[in-house]
Amino acid sequence: MSPVHVVLPGDVDDVSVPSGGNSYDRHLCEGLEAVHEIVLAGGWPRPDDSARTALAGALAEIPDGEVALLDGLVACGVPEIVVPQAKRLRVAVLVHLPLGDETGLAPALEGTTDSPRDGSTSSPRVSTPSRSRAVRTARRACCVSPR
Repeated sequence: MSPVHVVLPGDVDDVSVPSGGNSYDRHLCEGLEAVHEIVLAGGWPRPDDSARTALAGALAEIPDGEVALLDGLVACGVPEIVVPQAKRLRVAVLVHLPLGDETGLAPALEGTTDSPRDGSTSSPRVSTPSRSRAVRTARRACCVSPR
């Protein structure tokens, strides 16, 4: 069985930065039969060049046709890296919270997220932890519809 390649933000296990999304990611990974975790340091959702290069390299190493599940904080700010990989990987983005609803974003980032071209709305598969999040995500991005 091929593993699910799960791409997580570097602080996923940092107890000093409690996050419902990180807890959800942890429980999800624990419940998968075969998982390959890829934990990437960086200032997600707006990473520096080093983090962007690390993400591009990590995705490039995943064999063609396999499943890559990316945490929304990692995926949504870098569609130019994620979207091309969807041509060879089965990419899905787990959106815990639309980026525009995130708390703690730097003021310079406010209003720059959730465009129809961000990594969540350009992915062929978007998952949310609840129907209410799906509806919220769909309303913020015209090309995602809740199921």
